[in-house]
Amino acid sequence: MFYVSGHGYGHATRCRALIRALKPAVPSLKVVVRSEAPARLFEEAGPGIKVSRARIDVGMLQPNGLDIDLKRTLKAHQAFVAGWDKLVDREAAFIKKAGAQLVVGDIPPLAFAAAATAKVPSVAFANFSWDWILDSYAADDARWKPVVRHYRKAYAFARELLRLPMHGDFPAFKRIQDIPLAVNRSGLSRATARTRLGLELHDDRPCVLVSFGGFGSGPLNMPQADDLSDYVFVGFSAKPPGFRADWIEFPQNPPAPHVDLLAGCDILIGKPGYGTFSEAVAHRKRMLYLPREGFPEVPRLLAWMKYEGLGRELSRRDFSAGRWRAGLDELMAAKADWPPVKFDGAEVAAARLVEQMTAFRMLKYGAWEPTSSAPRSSL
Repeated sequence: MFYVSGHGYGHATRCRALIRALKPAVPSLKVVVRSEAPARLFEEAGPGIKVSRARIDVGMLQPNGLDIDLKRTLKAHQAFVAGWDKLVDREAAFIKKAGAQLVVGDIPPLAFAAAATAKVPSVAFANFSWDWILDSYAADDARWKPVVRHYRKAYAFARELLRLPMHGDFPAFKRIQDIPLAVNRSGLSRATARTRLGLELHDDRPCVLVSFGGFGSGPLNMPQADDLSDYVFVGFSAKPPGFRADWIEFPQNPPAPHVDLLAGCDILIGKPGYGTFSEAVAHRKRMLYLPREGFPEVPRLLAWMKYEGLGRELSRRDFSAGRWRAGLDELMAAKADWPPVKFDGAEVAAARLVEQMTAFRMLKYGAWEPTSSAPRSSL
């Protein structure tokens, strides 16, 4: 069983990659996902995945893809913790009813407390934990401290953490195993992907995907935008007023996976986030990223991106005004010198989870091997 934060799409998309890697390893595996993220993000991993929508964490409350409302977020976490015991009992009952033999959390604290109550082992899969994120605000506001302590206690129930790159600190976890990037990759060629974007075969203009992970294409207001007519843009909102270039609009729930859209583009404009950065790297796409203030994960992400030399910053003022040309031209002129990066984190994590399930079944039922003829197992 997967418990997946609904904060942004990065948690959901990397868990999708992990589920896709798990299914060939254990063909009889039944997967249940508990999350507020859109079901389609998990269902793209293949058939037979049951998605149960439930509020299992708070994350951060955001008016858009870049800003955080800390006051509302604190109140939401305080209310969530106040109802903690009922939530744990509810989820423990859900885990038992589903027959789960392993709980994977990315990274709701509730998942690990509920799994412990249900007497089912749990494994964390993440590049940050919420106690670390929220603790950064406690220096200025002590009201965060009880929430941090509560979540840290819940995380301590996890058997181990599968730690992804671009990670923060994990003070609550006793056993940590580092793994490579876990990321979804498109199987389409650039030419095929561009056709799906609606570009003509003879249209060789650079293509730019404008994407903010569930928040559309960002806050755009462009009365004095640069002339970008030698580029073509793909976004998840209507063409901004005053924007001086061709704009292909896709719905918020596009008919093709996000990575297939990315495969047809040359540059990605978006926010700093694990999913955004990892997909850009995996598909060898240059990136313009906007500043994202007040989120402790961001400096870790940017340090990794700057070390790898894969992107450039675009100020929010220039982004909103449509002054994109300097950044786009600089990226297109830059030498495509991509450093070696491993992308098999999903496969590495899947192998580790199979080991955990095997150990659990051997403890309870005797020997078991993960083959197509194995007894049906539930995750």
